[in-house]
Amino acid sequence: MSDNAGRAIKDRVRNYFEDTTRDYLKWYGTRRHHHMHYGFDRDLPPGGSPTSNMTRYLATLAGLFPADPSRPAPKVFDAGCGMGGSSILLARETGAQCFGANLVEMHARIAQAFAVRDAAKWGTPNESAPGAPAVPAGLRRVSARFLANDYTTPAFKPASFDVIWALESFCYAPDKEAWIHTMAPLLKPGGRLVLADGCSGRPPANRAEARAFELFLKGWAVPHFCSFDQIQKWARSAGLEVTHAEDITPDVLPHARKIFRLGPIILPWRKMLHALGLVNEEKLLNAYAIYHQYPTLKRGLWRYGAFCFRKPG
Repeated sequence: MSDNAGRAIKDRVRNYFEDTTRDYLKWYGTRRHHHMHYGFDRDLPPGGSPTSNMTRYLATLAGLFPADPSRPAPKVFDAGCGMGGSSILLARETGAQCFGANLVEMHARIAQAFAVRDAAKWGTPNESAPGAPAVPAGLRRVSARFLANDYTTPAFKPASFDVIWALESFCYAPDKEAWIHTMAPLLKPGGRLVLADGCSGRPPANRAEARAFELFLKGWAVPHFCSFDQIQKWARSAGLEVTHAEDITPDVLPHARKIFRLGPIILPWRKMLHALGLVNEEKLLNAYAIYHQYPTLKRGLWRYGAFCFRKPG
């Protein structure tokens, strides 16, 4: 991929998130739980948050759970951190030292504000949310830190991190193979790269399916998906061991359906407002993605995968 093509993809991603920030804060609940990704319904406790449950599931794959006060605080690079949901939870519940990088400066600022607000609750009755594990006594914790930077080319020294975390950010990397090869050297020996994201599924059976899938990807500024096999092949070629590779689509579908329920409400309004010049194209496309993401996932046009790769040593 040319440098110009890569920059164009990153610019589109940046524009999408800048223009839809209020959608996430208002409609998706990010102001409350700080997450911007799909939820995970497997073993979801009563009253628990599906999005937080996804983070805890991946943290278990990464070896961050159960938290251990006797070990040095693991260092985590949250690559494409959104508004900070994963890093904030990991800092609070595992004691990890989390560093989040984001293409969108506004999101990095919001994430930092959320992190400060969350840390102020530590050790108080307001700290625990439904379904959250008890924090072990003696666990040292520091608030997560965030910066606006290109998470695909971070300027860290080799062997800087115990965990590199990519929760629905891998899909936005222009060159996904190059991204994995860039991340691998940043892991310490024994470190883990954890990745959860959409993956390619079956080909569209007709024009209607092709159009729905196109609107889904375009609406969320995703340049393309790659396959389960490609992701594992690239990890191995980067010198990483595949310790977990799972299709978790059945666990994501219930949350995708909840998101879809907003579609028939938001999409007609966005079409009308766009025709009147009152909302821009990014907001209209976001409504199309909300509408089409669940049917295309349910029909197998894409799948949702969770992976953990370990650096030998």
